[in-house]
Amino acid sequence: MVNLVVGEDRRFQRLFLSFQSCLHGFQTGCRPLLFLDAIPFKSRYHEILLTASALDGDDGVLPVALALVDVETDETWRWFLEQLKVALPSLRALTFVSDREKGLMTSVLEIFENAHHGYSIHYLMEDFMRSLRGPFLGDGKPSLTYYLLAAARADRLDGFKVYTEQIRRVSPRAYDWVMQIESKHWACALFEGEPYSHITSDVAEIYSKWIEESQETSIVQRLVAFVNKIVELVNSSQEKSKPWFSQLVPSKEESLVEECKKASTLKVFFCSDTLFEVHDGSVQLVDMSNQTCSCYGWKPTGLPCQHAIAVLNTKGRNLYDYCSSFFTVDSYRLTYSVSLGAVAIDLSLVENEGSSKEEDEQVLPPLFSRVQGVEKRIKDRKRGRSVCCTKCGGVGHNKATCKDD
Repeated sequence: MVNLVVGEDRRFQRLFLSFQSCLHGFQTGCRPLLFLDAIPFKSRYHEILLTASALDGDDGVLPVALALVDVETDETWRWFLEQLKVALPSLRALTFVSDREKGLMTSVLEIFENAHHGYSIHYLMEDFMRSLRGPFLGDGKPSLTYYLLAAARADRLDGFKVYTEQIRRVSPRAYDWVMQIESKHWACALFEGEPYSHITSDVAEIYSKWIEESQETSIVQRLVAFVNKIVELVNSSQEKSKPWFSQLVPSKEESLVEECKKASTLKVFFCSDTLFEVHDGSVQLVDMSNQTCSCYGWKPTGLPCQHAIAVLNTKGRNLYDYCSSFFTVDSYRLTYSVSLGAVAIDLSLVENEGSSKEEDEQVLPPLFSRVQGVEKRIKDRKRGRSVCCTKCGGVGHNKATCKDD
């Protein structure tokens, strides 16, 4: 599906593009999750690339739709979502995830019936770390990012309250920052859509990489190179899965095996037909009817945690029956079941200024248009990025350089 919009002066304004292969893959093999992002296209005309991306069963990015626009505004975002709605008349309820600063909530919920909208945990963590600058926090500062992520992932309200209370004890100011953001749009315990709080990576990073790799100068040539990256991704993913013989995709199978190893030493105690206590030094409560565990590691991830596995083994259940169907090899192959051929675009359809083409056939490049403040927000966000240690939860270093023994 392609939709090109030009102004009365024949200058480029917007171009929407989506492959049937990717639409089919999303609808048949992926979680009903779409991540919305905007990335500078890095040409002299300052276009912005708007993207809607899904994640396959192996957590790889699947480009569902994209649009090149002359400027990022509420209007161009709404136009993009309207085009996406036409391309994707899905009957299932979709969950959209975006940077809360973009204010896409209203447009998403008006255009897509029964949809849910959540704030990206990746951008939420970036914004939170940026707010932690300064001497006001004291010794507990490194733990705050850990508590925020734990609050986002907690699948019960009591767990959410425990971790936000920990934030308050360290820094009332940080607590106020967290609580002024509506928790029902980012906390798993309160969110009504598809769980996504365990996804903290930058989904749009792959697009930025493709743009950086492009050496083309014209808009059309850069776009062709970019689109061929999508073709390469779809076809290579299709080939990659051919030798897989496990029930789950390799990364999820590996995670399940690791949890099984941990589960072998745990003790299980019956509380009722569906509730179990699992002892691992502490006590965790596993609720089989709701498929939750007090460690918050089952429902949000789609894979049973070590405590749930201990219970399932005690009851003689098949572990794979309690894994998300989206993580199976069959679902992954459905995602990439339709191959793509190389894309060729007639470059004469879009001309540079000074062309001899007839005026009514000519599409001119956009004017140098950038909404005031957009460039500054992009630079500010890049400056605000901080490394977060996965070992101690501190900011400014990673696991390899962590000094916490």
